[in-house]
Amino acid sequence: MASDSWFVIILMLVVSSVWAILALPRLRQRLPKIYLIARSWWLMLAALCACYVIAKITDNNQPMQPPTYPYRWLLIAFFVLIGLRGGYEIKRLWCLRNKAVLIEKLQARGLQPKILPFSQTSSHSTQAYTRLNLLDLVFSFAFITLIVSLIVLQQLIWQREQYGVLFFVLFASQFNDIAQYLCGRLLGHKLFKRGLAPIISPNKSIEGALFGSMLAAILATLLGIWLTPFNWWICLLAAYGLAVSGIAGDLLESAFKRQHGVKDTGTMLAGHGGVLDRVDSLLIGVPLFTLFYWLLG
Repeated sequence: MASDSWFVIILMLVVSSVWAILALPRLRQRLPKIYLIARSWWLMLAALCACYVIAKITDNNQPMQPPTYPYRWLLIAFFVLIGLRGGYEIKRLWCLRNKAVLIEKLQARGLQPKILPFSQTSSHSTQAYTRLNLLDLVFSFAFITLIVSLIVLQQLIWQREQYGVLFFVLFASQFNDIAQYLCGRLLGHKLFKRGLAPIISPNKSIEGALFGSMLAAILATLLGIWLTPFNWWICLLAAYGLAVSGIAGDLLESAFKRQHGVKDTGTMLAGHGGVLDRVDSLLIGVPLFTLFYWLLG
């Protein structure tokens, strides 16, 4: 069995086990947010892995067919759905009425502060939509580029039969989110008094970004050596690049949300927020990796 297939099996077993443990009544009552995060993780990974496995099984069973048979398009459809949902979340923040509904929904779930600049001005505004500025356009362009890059990357991976590269790219960024959080909790503001970006994202510390990106790069390198045909130093450079660009993407989305006065871009993924909240670390790294992967192929 190929390494990427083993990875899918181990991944789903681990996530399923964590969700099952957190679903125990006592733990669910004590850690309700962690339970919701685990449940959302399971749903997202189940959808991704199901599309991947179906596409790969049909790919391997039809080696003589031209590379356009329908099941391969399941992954593309999955990325397109992410793009449509993310586009809806962006458009909802541009529309004042829809933004007000979102804020009320976030406040009802305890996810949004009661007093925000937007809440003080929206009721006096007669415009149906906000005026787009440079940050809106940059963030929208970055998100569209991400979706296109995911589709292009998936096609390149299938053509080169380097299936594990997809998981390496996605999880290098996700490792970075987790590592930054852990390092930030343990070391935050112990070496540097100011935060990484106190105005845009007050909770981010320089220690979390610095040591978290290093830890994420090491973990992702080990994963890359197992899943990809790359040398260890290529895996390390790619992993560290994805980690650093993940920080930049996260800050870009934080600035976009702060501009619109919202804590999360949606409530679709319990414990995570909206789709944009989940893919922010991919915004810059995936397009850059796709470009280099295409050029070096």
